[in-house]
Order: sequence, then C-alpha cells, then structure tokens
Amino acid sequence: MQIKWIEDFLTLTDARAFSRAAERRNVSQPTFSRHIQALEDWLGVELIDRRAQGVHLTAAGRIFRGFAADILRRTYDMRTVLRGQSPGNVDTVRFSVAHTLSLTFFPRWLGQLKEALGNVVARVGAVNVPEGASALIEGATDLLIAYHHPQLPMLLDPVRFPYIALATDRMLPLSAPRADGRPRYKLPGRAEAAVPFLAYSSGTYLGHVVEMILLGANERCHFDRSFDTHMSEALKAMVLEGHGLGWLPESCVGRELAEGRLVEAGPERWTCPLEVRLHRAADNSNPMVDKIWALLNAPQRAA
Repeated sequence: MQIKWIEDFLTLTDARAFSRAAERRNVSQPTFSRHIQALEDWLGVELIDRRAQGVHLTAAGRIFRGFAADILRRTYDMRTVLRGQSPGNVDTVRFSVAHTLSLTFFPRWLGQLKEALGNVVARVGAVNVPEGASALIEGATDLLIAYHHPQLPMLLDPVRFPYIALATDRMLPLSAPRADGRPRYKLPGRAEAAVPFLAYSSGTYLGHVVEMILLGANERCHFDRSFDTHMSEALKAMVLEGHGLGWLPESCVGRELAEGRLVEAGPERWTCPLEVRLHRAADNSNPMVDKIWALLNAPQRAA
C-alpha cells in the first residue's frame, strides 16, 4: 500500500467526484481511478459504491475513512520526528493511550490538563493494553492511560508503576433500534434465531472484558459471530449500520444513545463497570510528569 493512495482516497471523500479529486491531486482521472482501485485491491474490499450516482462510500469505506485519516496523521508525525523537527520542549510528555480512550476520553482530559498547567506538548500513541504496559516498563512512554477491571489487571508492580483512577466507564451491549425504539437484536438471542455478534479480535483488552461478561452472566447466548475487529470505532460503525449486536464503552456512544441511534440490547447483568487509570513509572524524571501527578493527587491529599 502506498501513502498516496490513502491521500487520494481522502481527497475523493472530500471532493465527492473523481474528476475534481484528480484535479486536486494533479493527476489524470484514469491514473487517479487506478490508485483508488489499487487501494481497494490491497484492502480486499470495495470502498466506493460504483452502482450509485456520484461518489458514495460503502460500509467498509465509511469505516476505513476514519482509519485513513489516523494513518496519515501518524505517518506525518513520524516523518517530522525522524527529520528532527519535533520541538525539544521540556514540557513534552509521551502518552500511551488505549485505542478507544484515545478517541473518546483523552482529548477532553488533555484539554482540562492544559487549562490547569498551561501548554503541555503531548506525543500520543494509541496502543493496545499489553503494548502500553511494555512501553511503560521499557521507558518508551511517560504515562499510560488504559482501562482496568479487577478480574483483568495489568501485571504492573504498583510500587514501581503507581496509578491514579481518572474516571469510570461501563461496557454496554448495544444494537441499532427498530422503528418502535426497541433493539433490533437482543440478548440472549434464541436457538432458532441467533444474534449476529460483532466481536473484538482475540487478545484485545475489550475482547477479554466481553468474554468475562458472557462467562459471568450464567446464561447461554445464541450468537452467530459475523465480524471482529480490534478497533471499537469500527465495531461502533457496524452496530450503527444495523449489522448486529456488540459491546462498547458507554463513553464511546453517549451521543448515539441520547439521540436514540443506539439502544441497550440487554439488562444490567450483561454490562460491566470499568475504571480508567493513569500509570507512570515511579522513577520517571520528566518534570511535567511530576506536575501532572501532583495536580491529580491534590484533591486526594486534601480529602
């Protein structure tokens, strides 16, 4: 896959026409079309619905659009760092943030941090939980933000790697609604009508959380596993499109629940509380990390 294919795809989604997109990219329309086709061939899915008038994304195209923008941002950031153009600011903090939290919790939380401390230059990597824990142990990151559940703890020595609880969240089973507002798919399903199950990939933290919920419910579910992904945003898009039932953090779907575009697909026993934790290495010498830690610990000390 070539970066220019992704740039072409994002240009096309903005221009809404192959001719205009090709003009913006300063290539001929046949060349531009070949780039989009090459990207689709590499991904193994159709991104553009060519049966419709104009440019309309397929369900896969809508999912990929978010990934494509993220891929480009990370690529440009990497190039900047490798060229030595990143600022050598003493206030720079390296954050490793669980994928879902990097899109939902972290932006708002970082804004609150900047209001309290002034400018904090954040280098942010979206990671899975094991990657983030390894980065913290190896000194490759300053702060790790991840979900925690007592039955699924990270194996970090609390003396060497202390933590602060930042927030709470819940994993909810969700479905697109019917016309009458009831869930299109509902737990536990029936043997004669299995529920399409939109799952997290094996080995992901949220996947482990879902397995824990299913084991603890003491009730058999009738599922037809039809999709899996390591990204909650991709799973969310599939649930919104009505492809099946899946679990998502409440913080990820607050607006959709309020607007009625998603509804809970089961009672309380199918939900699970989660804690959002901030971890650091006790011997980290970054002055800004110390300032952040002191700020977040101040209410606890006052209490």
